[in-house]
Amino acid sequence: MSLLELQRLLGSLPPSRMRPEELGALAAGWPDALEVEELAAKACFSDQGYTRTILHRSPAWEALLVGWLPRQRTARHGHAESFGVTCVLEGSLVEVEYRLAPGGQVLKAERRKHGPGSVFHEQPHTIHHVEHAGRVRAVSLHLYAPPLQRMELYDGSTGTSHPRRSGRREPKSSIMVR
Repeated sequence: MSLLELQRLLGSLPPSRMRPEELGALAAGWPDALEVEELAAKACFSDQGYTRTILHRSPAWEALLVGWLPRQRTARHGHAESFGVTCVLEGSLVEVEYRLAPGGQVLKAERRKHGPGSVFHEQPHTIHHVEHAGRVRAVSLHLYAPPLQRMELYDGSTGTSHPRRSGRREPKSSIMVR
């Protein structure tokens, strides 16, 4: 599936809120169907941090192409009410998931490595960070429903949660719209 075909498919999706199983079913076929080289060529990269290129956005969901250089990572964050699906197109990503302890501390729960073709899901209120631990660039495709209107950031130095509304940006990240 070319970028144009993907954008047409995304544009044909219902404008109403998608359920997690619908989002998962849509992304399940991506690894075999997408023209990875063409999509990866559309990704932007920056020494300042990973980049997000908006491929399509509706009131109900959005699709982003994320470009990663070695050692770039997201902040420890939660997606509030949004759920998501990520497909690794090129390179590999590590997802570290956390859980909230009764006292409010953020504790590491699980670490997973995702290589090319891997698809992973983020449920609403999941706390995690994603990092690129490889030596060459990585590219991933993300679909969120509803669109990420806010993200809750968590303090990584103390382990204590301090959710902050971040709007559309995280520190050291760029949003590129094509």
